[in-house]
Amino acid sequence: MKQKAELLSPCGNYDCVIAAVNAGADAVYLGGQLFNARAYASNFDDATLERVCELCSTFGVKVYVTVNTLYRDEEFPELLPFIDRLYAMGVSGLIMQDPGAIRAVRRYWPDLNVHASTQLTANSLADVLEMEALGIRTAVLSRELNLKEIREIAEHTDVRIETFIHGALCVSYSGQCLMSSVLGNRSGNRGKCAQNCRLNYELLDNGKVCASGHLLSTKDLCTLILLPELLECGVASLKIEGRMKSPEYVAGVTGIYRKYLDLYYSGAAYRVDPEDVRVLRQLFNRGSFSTGYLKTHSGADMMCPVHPRAWGIRAGTVRDYDPKSRRALIRFDREMVPGDGIEIRTDLEEGIGCYIEQPCATGQQLSLKIEGPVRKNQEVWQTHDKRLMDSLKKTYGTVTRKTAISASLSLHSGEPARMTAVWNGFSASASGEIPTEAKSQPLTVRTVTEQIAKLGNSSYTLEHLDAEVQAGLFLNRSALNALKNTAVENLKENVIRSSKREPKKITADPLTAGPDPAGKSLSVLVRTAGQFRAAAVCRSVSRICMEMNGELTGSLPDLIRTAREYGKKIFVQLPRIWRGYVQQNCAEWLEQCRSSEIDGWLVSCLGHLHTVKDSGKETALDFTGNVLNSRSIEFWKERGISSFAVSPEMSREEINALADRSAAEVLAYGYLPLMVTHQCPAGNFAGGKKDRMHCSRYGQSKGFSLRSGKDSFRLDTDCVNCICTITTDTPLDIREDIERFSVPLIRLNFSDENAGTTERILRDYEKILAAKKPAQAIPQNIYDKSVL
Repeated sequence: MKQKAELLSPCGNYDCVIAAVNAGADAVYLGGQLFNARAYASNFDDATLERVCELCSTFGVKVYVTVNTLYRDEEFPELLPFIDRLYAMGVSGLIMQDPGAIRAVRRYWPDLNVHASTQLTANSLADVLEMEALGIRTAVLSRELNLKEIREIAEHTDVRIETFIHGALCVSYSGQCLMSSVLGNRSGNRGKCAQNCRLNYELLDNGKVCASGHLLSTKDLCTLILLPELLECGVASLKIEGRMKSPEYVAGVTGIYRKYLDLYYSGAAYRVDPEDVRVLRQLFNRGSFSTGYLKTHSGADMMCPVHPRAWGIRAGTVRDYDPKSRRALIRFDREMVPGDGIEIRTDLEEGIGCYIEQPCATGQQLSLKIEGPVRKNQEVWQTHDKRLMDSLKKTYGTVTRKTAISASLSLHSGEPARMTAVWNGFSASASGEIPTEAKSQPLTVRTVTEQIAKLGNSSYTLEHLDAEVQAGLFLNRSALNALKNTAVENLKENVIRSSKREPKKITADPLTAGPDPAGKSLSVLVRTAGQFRAAAVCRSVSRICMEMNGELTGSLPDLIRTAREYGKKIFVQLPRIWRGYVQQNCAEWLEQCRSSEIDGWLVSCLGHLHTVKDSGKETALDFTGNVLNSRSIEFWKERGISSFAVSPEMSREEINALADRSAAEVLAYGYLPLMVTHQCPAGNFAGGKKDRMHCSRYGQSKGFSLRSGKDSFRLDTDCVNCICTITTDTPLDIREDIERFSVPLIRLNFSDENAGTTERILRDYEKILAAKKPAQAIPQNIYDKSVL
């Protein structure tokens, strides 16, 4: 029989751990006070982490610690000892993103499970197969995958597949978002996301506003109705999002999913009670729920453009409002009790409300004092359910979960009483007093079993007892209780002790900056044939990378001849999102490039590397591979990468201090991609897209942009694959600063520039490399420490 899927619950503090354990979680995930992707959660100090490990080991609940951000070189001397402490505590595994940190864990702690974070953007079988080769035990798939894709991956790998089943949905592919970092100096890759996607935006069609609202804000995910289909895909771990949420949220959501997991495995008819969905909505929802991408590609139905906070449950309607007395007459559609909270949303989305002070039956009206711009017929929402919250508060005050154990008991004349407790492969014994001859009421198997079964406040319940009781013996109740208590306490201590490990006492190897490169050249990414020709004739260009598109691949032989004529290397960039359907869409182009005389590939993920590593050509890593430290460079070099573009989140000082800059590349020019998403605002709000892949603006989506306050963004749409990249509205351009970077490759990305503009920009950069300074100044520099 296939192993049952694991229910994985989020924990932001110790109360959440108790709530998750009591509600039936099979595993919890949480972060320490450093090095995790929820920097603004309470998180756990080392002492509390150890308490969590001891508590959870008692019930067989696994503990996964999120070490899931990108790290700077100077952080490894603190990071590695922290991981060593986690190892010694007995954590079940680490959830990780940073390739350099993953490399260190596989090297120093090979018996410690590594889970690939969703931040690694695993969205294809190729990604997961490469992870499997690295020794990664569990892969958290991108939320964008559908049921068919999940099944395909699970059936062809031994890696445990983990998917999100409930909670907030990022609008961007995780690990592919720089918006918070660039706009607000708060890196999502380093756990400090400012959630710019929840802001208000205007959608502009060639400068004209055509939609407005929270256009990047997704509804929360709820998969309760699809749980059987998800399980039948072979998912091993079901993950609830919410490390910033309350213990009540953790208890409520975990308890409901536990109920339906048990129902599924019981073989009984699977039906979802609407009341359970109501409870989930009351705990947290944004415009109700969606089932995410499991059965649809994307669309406006998955979005919540009205407002991005918790909605609650619709509770009634304003029947009248008197602005003088500031009292609203509200008819309630559901029973309300004192302590319930309500909210009425104004035109400015600033919800105003109050708490109910007297009971109100369904259909009754209450007059409530509410200050604000309230109008007749406005909807009223219940944002706080006192009875629900009171019931959930009882779930985390103390640990109430019990584990069923078996035991054996031996009572023989002249021998100390002996009991052995057994659970999950662990056992512990205890010896007690010597039984005496009974004067009136000798012990029997029945009376002994009844007494041993009273395990009181321990973590256990007795499932089965094998008792050998010699006739005519007596042992008083206190002695029997002492024997029982000692045995189960010894069992608990054995379980906790066995989860601990000996620390490795690992320290970080010292790093020194590598030598400066002998010179610099330009590495250029082009999208059109005109851009390609301009790059080919530029003497300072050493490598031309071309997008894999019809215009360029259709004339590949001619482009290769041109590159050879001017002495340039020619690379092909693989699509940034490498899902199965994207691979199918470009299969013919890929094969054409593979069999051609191109020099190499520009890749950004493990899946890319898996696809082309046997092609006999070079591979260069793009900046979307998120290289932030020297150990990540070593990780990729060990996999055959010949050059690497550093992350735009690195400062100039950090780039120049890298241990190996011999093949480093810095992005100097181009529209900076801030977010890669399936939720194309143009398709959703101008193209009528609901639940299908393509919209009515297919192939006609140029000229769309977003605006939020003073910030504007371009929409770079890939209609064939229905993927949207949100970029800066002006290009990054650090031409006057490039001499301060000690790297051999200066990267220029061209997108919509015509051949003339491309030639002019290349000429300006060429003059700098030849020490002939051009007149034009730089618009921005994201590599200054003051910016990032």
